[in-house]
Amino acid sequence: MASISSELKTYLKTKSAVTDLIGAGTAARIYPHTAKQGVALPYIVYEIFQGESYEHLGGISGLAENRIQIDCFAATSEGAYALAEAVRLAPVQMFRGTMGSTAVTVSSDDGYESGYEPPEKGGTQKLYFVSRDYFITYAEATA
Repeated sequence: MASISSELKTYLKTKSAVTDLIGAGTAARIYPHTAKQGVALPYIVYEIFQGESYEHLGGISGLAENRIQIDCFAATSEGAYALAEAVRLAPVQMFRGTMGSTAVTVSSDDGYESGYEPPEKGGTQKLYFVSRDYFITYAEATA
C-alpha cells in the first residue's frame, strides 16, 4: 500500500481547480513538510501528524486516522485563501472514496488560520498563507 502522504498528493494532482493554480503533473507545486527553496507562488505544503492505528479483540482493525495540516501559500492573502478553498472544495473536506488505491474519509471540524511571513532579508514581498487541518481515516495494511 502507498503511504497516505503520497495518496493525498496524487489525489490533489487530479483536481483541476487545484492544478490550475499550482501546476500539474511533476510540475505541481505540492510539497510534504517544506517547499523547495525559491519555488514560484502559489504552492501547497502539507504535513501528516501522529494519529491512531485502531485495534480490536481479534487484532489490527485495518483502520487508521491522522491529522493532516495543509498550508496554502501565495503572494496575496486572497490568493492564499483561493488556493485553500480550491483544496477544501476539491473536495478534501467531507471526501468519501478512494485517494489513489486507499479508501478514505476526510473531515475538518475547525475553520482556517491565515497570516503572513515577513519578507526575506533584503526583500519586500510578504508570503501569505492559509492553513487548515483535516482528519483522514483510511484503510491500512493488516499483514
